[in-house]
Amino acid sequence: MNKIITFLFLILTMLFWAANFHVVKIALEFYSPISVAALRFFFGVVSLILLVYLRFGNQLFKFRFSAKEWWYMFLTSFFGIFLTIYFFNQGLKTTSAVNGSLIIATSPAITAVFAFVFQRKKVKLMQWIAIAISFFGVAIILVKGDFSKLAELQFEIGDVYIMGMAIVFSLSQIIVSKYLPHIDAVVMTTITSLMAFVLFAVFSLPEFITTDIPTDMSFWSSILFMGVLGTGIAYTAFYFCVVKLGATTSTLFMNLIPFFAVLLAFPFGETIYAVQLIGGGIVIIGLLLFGFTKKKS
Repeated sequence: MNKIITFLFLILTMLFWAANFHVVKIALEFYSPISVAALRFFFGVVSLILLVYLRFGNQLFKFRFSAKEWWYMFLTSFFGIFLTIYFFNQGLKTTSAVNGSLIIATSPAITAVFAFVFQRKKVKLMQWIAIAISFFGVAIILVKGDFSKLAELQFEIGDVYIMGMAIVFSLSQIIVSKYLPHIDAVVMTTITSLMAFVLFAVFSLPEFITTDIPTDMSFWSSILFMGVLGTGIAYTAFYFCVVKLGATTSTLFMNLIPFFAVLLAFPFGETIYAVQLIGGGIVIIGLLLFGFTKKKS
């Protein structure tokens, strides 16, 4: 039963994150990527603090962490939240939500590579083949089916940012699973999100000072969705699942992000192209093969 609940948490998290790919485009019409992130994490941190207080009450003030734990939480915040969300927002300025979701779906493969490098976890030959297949699918998406662009390294800058997002996010999962599995998921998410919010706030302060506050309801609805559901609830659920199931297994559920993003493309009015479906299909095939070979090992 506990495992079923954990899987449901992961599915709900992926739905919220898939929606973020569409919703963030609304907010980016009003503010820069860094300022959108600051507002998102302001509401995210507020909702997380409420969750922590409801769960622990005054015990919250009795938590103590070592210097190493603080350092690894900062690294998790920097890679898994600050850089991840900055690359996410920056990338979605110029690339489509569907493209972004298909590229970020490679996180399980990237996490497996990092686990091999940093945790010395064995990767079978068939798993390496599966990883290569997934990256081939991403390459199709990056060059839009024209491989002459690959030879000349001609990529859409938005797609490159999303690829960077997949890399830094995967690295953060290794840090969590290796160094922070003993820390409560809600507490860790609150602390790392607060750290990220401080970074976002510092860099976005000049824009907030010089720009009028938007009054459009669509802007504030998108910020609240991303802050409360796409950050506070989703990050807590995900890090909880990383601790329970491990980084590689949890990130396999990111296969659902492009599926949900494609479904949500229709209500958000986004066009889907054949090359996206072909490249995305190859990514998913590679990831399914990876998941199957992992179970067999």
